[in-house]
Amino acid sequence: MFEKVEEYPVDPIMIGADYFAQDPRLDKLNLTVGIYQDADGKTPVLRAVKEAEQRLVETQASKSYLALTGDADYCALLGQEILGETWGRDWVAAQTSGGAVALRVMADLLAQMPDAPTVWLQTPTYGNYIPILQAAGARFRQVPYYDTIRRAITFDQMLDGLSAAKSGDVFLMQGVCHNPTGADMTPEQFEALLTVLEARGIVPWIDLAYLGFAQSFEADCAMAQQIAARFAECIVCITLSKSFGIYRDRAGALFVKTGQADHPRMHRAISAIVRAGASHAPDHGPSVVREILQDQKLKDLWLQELDQMRARVAQVRADIAQAEAEAFGTRDLAYLAQQSGMFSLLPLTERQETALTRYHGIHVVKGARVNVARLGPEDIGWLIRAVHEVVTAPS
Repeated sequence: MFEKVEEYPVDPIMIGADYFAQDPRLDKLNLTVGIYQDADGKTPVLRAVKEAEQRLVETQASKSYLALTGDADYCALLGQEILGETWGRDWVAAQTSGGAVALRVMADLLAQMPDAPTVWLQTPTYGNYIPILQAAGARFRQVPYYDTIRRAITFDQMLDGLSAAKSGDVFLMQGVCHNPTGADMTPEQFEALLTVLEARGIVPWIDLAYLGFAQSFEADCAMAQQIAARFAECIVCITLSKSFGIYRDRAGALFVKTGQADHPRMHRAISAIVRAGASHAPDHGPSVVREILQDQKLKDLWLQELDQMRARVAQVRADIAQAEAEAFGTRDLAYLAQQSGMFSLLPLTERQETALTRYHGIHVVKGARVNVARLGPEDIGWLIRAVHEVVTAPS
């Protein structure tokens, strides 16, 4: 029977990790990993998280199941933090096992609608969007977002692509620290995009995965608040893996804004989809988040640690630009200092990307995505020299 199982596509990030593991060289650099790492290549457990966990050990009274939509207090605290004054009775909320499950629940819901909408995607964008939408059976199309070689957002082309969208379609976009490009829309571009979505009756769906890694946690929530203030219907998916450093503990949420008459039906639909898939969300990570957000001392400590992570990533970006200028007098990588978050795309052709790994031992995700947070001080020169060599090598 199982010989009939067809080949499934493998996530490029997993392929990159496999290639790195198989590389026998000791002198190699892994820029495929999708998590924050400090200068020593470690992913630390935040002090605020440790303290919150200790409190849970001492006070948690039960490990019983929660509701299918999770802990209402967690959802309310998170909703208030992220959506600000726009949070209230207009929202249906669910605690989810990270952002991927929030995305999948919403994809299932859209795919199961009688007149299923088309989901419009930026390209390039987060590599797991298409597998999630395909697994749900959702319809989707793509519009251009970023030109790797020009190192620029293709904003006008994106808006032109959306001219084919119909009223009731959905536009899935990322918030700050766009993965994989590192290139975020300017406030003016974002405002123009919302105007187009509103005029065409397109429902905005924003995915927030890197809150606190662009400007600050509060500032990075502004995009979701702008959407919520302007649209009667919208979707917000959240993962807190990066913001709290709790990757394996799976803390996320789904927020759907809709008319109050639709709330009972929407709540039942989300509960049914959760039950048929992930069932009950794990609660350790969300309990840690709840503990931190409801205690001002812990919250202040967490925000301080988040600021330190953001500052380190920004400094690495600035160091790359400065080191390149000093070493070669060029600015091929200077754009990295103007971008935000952990990820960016190197301006390499497929041949150059292959050479980067083959001759220099630097492993990247297909498409030349790199995690700049993985770079320690001693790695920056290595990367700059390698990129310079593969770009200037004769064809």
